[in-house]
Amino acid sequence: MERHREKTALDLLDFHGQRFHSIQALRGIAALFVVLEHVRFLSCGAFGVDIFFCISGFMIMFSTHESAQGFLRRRLIRILPLYYLMTLGTFLLLLLFPEMFQQTKADPVFLVKSLLFIPFDIGQGAIQPLLRIGWTVNCEIFFYVLFFIAMKISHKYRGLLCGALLLLLTGIARLCPDSWIPLRFYGDPVMLEFFFGILIYYAAARLYRRFHAPEPPRPFLYLSFLCLVLCFIGLMAVRCSMDVLGLRRPLLWGVPAALIVLLTFFIGLYKIKIPSPLVQLGNASFSLYLMHYYPVMLLDRALFDFSAVSAKALLGVAVAIALSVLLALLSRELLEKRLSGFLLRL
Repeated sequence: MERHREKTALDLLDFHGQRFHSIQALRGIAALFVVLEHVRFLSCGAFGVDIFFCISGFMIMFSTHESAQGFLRRRLIRILPLYYLMTLGTFLLLLLFPEMFQQTKADPVFLVKSLLFIPFDIGQGAIQPLLRIGWTVNCEIFFYVLFFIAMKISHKYRGLLCGALLLLLTGIARLCPDSWIPLRFYGDPVMLEFFFGILIYYAAARLYRRFHAPEPPRPFLYLSFLCLVLCFIGLMAVRCSMDVLGLRRPLLWGVPAALIVLLTFFIGLYKIKIPSPLVQLGNASFSLYLMHYYPVMLLDRALFDFSAVSAKALLGVAVAIALSVLLALLSRELLEKRLSGFLLRL
């Protein structure tokens, strides 16, 4: 029994010392799906956000296994510079080119609320910040705050406590009036997908202890790839044909997204070399997510017409992806690494 405990402790120590390139590559693939979501004739990748949320829950558990020291500060320094820059840029565009935007206006109150992560109705009932795609950043920040609170209560049970807070908040939000906009936003069932990621962490730790040495039988690899492909196909089919509002989203998109993350982790247990470009794309996935929307929209309106499939539109998609990835890599180098690194040193 004592020997088994020692082996388990060593396996967990080894588990937390790994760099899971398969998960990082999945980040990049999820970001590309979100890019495709904003190509009008495709509109097939919104579930990339659900994969992001599951990965986020997993990685927060993974990165805080030893200590909560500096956790919230590090996460804010990594996320806020780019989010604030894009939000201020959006406000400037609203001032200079208001005709580009159909739903909102250059309201200073909107700017302040966006910078402070206070949800509001941006127009036509849409509860989003000025940088509309930044609604997910609002969710991430709120999740970090809840997770920080859970860690302060008990580091050992931080994941389960955070999950309980998310479940409680979701239940309260479903009982509150529609006029309580912040509670409605942060109590949206999509927030439960962070808890899915926390559960994935516990499952992944068990899989690692069971299979990292020796690696799993080879047939499991082929079966995992097949299930992974079927999950993506299922998500794309549901995206085109079904309503995923409210509780339907974590069920119809969140559960398959969680399975995709877990399968990707399991595939990573095999000694397969993940292509470096995919890993680099995963490293820049946050920048790609925040920066792709305006290049895609500009190319759609100015040069290519993404309203229907055509040779010109397909060429435009390739150009949009290439431009978005290039901007993301530059942002990763200049903002996420250099500026954030400088702020961390301060």
